[in-house]
Amino acid sequence: MKQIILSLAVIITLSFNLKAQEIKNDKLIKDNILLVDQADTTAKKVKADTTVVRLGKKDVKVIDHDGGTEIIWGKRKNKDWKDKSDKFDGHWEGIEFGFNSFAKPDYSMYTSANKDFMSLNQGKSLEFNFNFYELNIGLSKNYIGLVSGMGLSFNNYRFENDFTLEKGSNRTEPIALDPNNLEKTKLVVSYLNVPLLLECQIPVNQHEGRLFLSAGVVGGVKIGSHTKVKYGNNKEKDRSGFNINSFNYAATARIGYKDIALFAKYSLTPFFADGKGPELTPFTIGISFTD
Repeated sequence: MKQIILSLAVIITLSFNLKAQEIKNDKLIKDNILLVDQADTTAKKVKADTTVVRLGKKDVKVIDHDGGTEIIWGKRKNKDWKDKSDKFDGHWEGIEFGFNSFAKPDYSMYTSANKDFMSLNQGKSLEFNFNFYELNIGLSKNYIGLVSGMGLSFNNYRFENDFTLEKGSNRTEPIALDPNNLEKTKLVVSYLNVPLLLECQIPVNQHEGRLFLSAGVVGGVKIGSHTKVKYGNNKEKDRSGFNINSFNYAATARIGYKDIALFAKYSLTPFFADGKGPELTPFTIGISFTD
């Protein structure tokens, strides 16, 4: 009988000790953090090494851990980063896509047979801009400032009718093409651009982003031009210059949110030199993605 009573006492004592140990262990866990009692337990702590490299408005994170090396590229997560900066940060650097057209075309210096020889296929007359440098000058804290920089512009003018261009002795002349098996005929003109824009930024959505508006002028220097005619696998290019103005000045306006904007550009100079071609005023409407 004494042996049975002694056994029960030992079991009860062990049960209380186990319960006390569970309570103690529960206190070691708080806010999803495991606190290890070094007197009772030895644990191996694994910590990942993180290196952050900042490139403009983006972060590159390199994380080394047991699973290997992880590289994360993206914009900074701090939504107030831009608003907390005292430096004005405008919108120019990035890429743009647009549709080209001509306003107020006048072919009166040509015969009626060649009328509208530069009429465009609007859906395929595209502009691509690569704005690779940006300069900002703040005027009022970080909300109003001047934006300048440099960029490259590549303009495609896809002709709707069966014509190409030739630089004549006195003016640019239309050349009629055989429509059979004609795949495309177009003019390509590229410019080196320098803008001067006045930009205003308005914080919205509890400072998560900014609505911005800008307007100004873009000056361009022609760095190349050529026509391209394609019949099946045969391609012909002519780089004669075609009396296109060497300099171009255009008024522009932009409205956007964060890093995306709509833009319009209207040329203040004629496409061709005076008296050297039809009177055409280029304009472009498109979308921009700034860095």
